Amino acid sequence: MKLGAVVAAAGLSHRMGREKILLRFGGASVLERVLATLAVAGVAERVVVLRPGLAEAQEQARRAGARVVVNPRPEEEMLLSIRMGIGELPLDVDAFYVWPADHPAVAAETLGALASEASRECVVLPTHRGRRGHPALVGYGLLEAIGRIPPGEGLRHVWHAHPEVLREVAVEDRGVLLDLNTPEDYDAALRALARTGGKGDRGTG
Repeated sequence: MKLGAVVAAAGLSHRMGREKILLRFGGASVLERVLATLAVAGVAERVVVLRPGLAEAQEQARRAGARVVVNPRPEEEMLLSIRMGIGELPLDVDAFYVWPADHPAVAAETLGALASEASRECVVLPTHRGRRGHPALVGYGLLEAIGRIPPGEGLRHVWHAHPEVLREVAVEDRGVLLDLNTPEDYDAALRALARTGGKGDRGTG
C-alpha cells in the first residue's frame, strides 16, 4: 500500500506559552522529529499544515522533503487542517497517517504496526494499555465520510458514526499517548526520551 501523512501543526500553543513544534526533542525540533520518524517508516508523501507566520517551521518541513500548507484559520478545529492536508496528498495514496505534531515520541516501529493493518476502508488506531493514541492511519476510501463530519466534531466522528471501520493495534510504545500541551508535558516527555536514549518512549508507564 502507498501511504502518506498529514502532520497537523497549526495549533496556537497557548498552554505551552511558546511555539511547541520548534522545541528541541531528541536532537531536532518537535516537527523535524515527526517528519524524520515518518521518513524512517518509509512514508514519502508528507504534508505539514502550519499557521501563518511560522517561517522557520516552513523551512524545516521543506528541508525534510514535505509539502507545506498554511491554514489561515488556525483558531478553528484541527479538522480544518486535516482536510487541507488531505487535499495536498496524491490521489494514488491508499491510506494516510493523521499525526498531530505535538506527539513527537511515537516510534517508527509503531507506524509499521499500524501499516500492517491498513486498508482503504478502515481507520487504524494505536492503543497503549487500553488507551487510544496517535497517529491514526486513515484509509483513503473514507474521504467522503470525512467530508460529512458536522461542525464542532473532530476526526473521531468517522469511527463513532461507523464503528465497523475502526481497527485497534495494541503497542508497547507509550509515545502514542505523550502530548506536549504544557511545559510540564514537555519536561515529562524529555525525561522519558532520556530514559530510552533518544529512541522513543517504549516504557511500561
